[in-house]
Amino acid sequence: LKGFGLTLYMTFATFLIGTVLGAVFCKIKLGKSRIAARIVDLIANLFIRLPTLVLLLIFVYMLFSNTDIDTVILAITAFSMKTGSYIAVIMYTAVKAVNPGEIEAGRTLGMSKFMVFHLITLPQAVKHALPTYKNQLIITLQETSLVGFLAINDLTRASQVITSRTMDPYISLIISAVAYLLIGVFSNLLFWFFERDKHLQAEVDYKVEEESTK
Repeated sequence: LKGFGLTLYMTFATFLIGTVLGAVFCKIKLGKSRIAARIVDLIANLFIRLPTLVLLLIFVYMLFSNTDIDTVILAITAFSMKTGSYIAVIMYTAVKAVNPGEIEAGRTLGMSKFMVFHLITLPQAVKHALPTYKNQLIITLQETSLVGFLAINDLTRASQVITSRTMDPYISLIISAVAYLLIGVFSNLLFWFFERDKHLQAEVDYKVEEESTK
């Protein structure tokens, strides 16, 4: 149970921080400064190309080896940097997939940049990004199982400890597998409710627009 709770904590903390970081990276890449965009690209590519386990070892045993920072916090930081780099690419690609003609049409109608982004760019970008974004949460969940190499008692390591004590791997491994599956199902349900609410809101907006036209 402790391992299950720690896995949940690391997964969702990493994903939330990674989402914020990815949004910041995406904003910089979409900005006017080419130098800043290039620096962000280099940072994102570095974290994407480094294997997750190597990244964890670098954070814990090289960069912060002489500090008193908790290993769990260091692991979340490393995971967040990697997840944020992936999410930045997802967001950037989704924004670029929006038809430029629709953005120009919005500006022609007198909309401000904020209105164009909020009413035209953002809804379509979310639609493009959501499938890959959901998959990234599952990838983040799976990658947290690597923290056992840092002696962090997550769900996977707890299963290994129980196996070493009982000499029976089946029960602990089955429970761990079911727990990971339940987290994945719960995550998909959250996204399903989000997509459902967006769909219902779109239907309401369409009906309001239709009534106003009549």
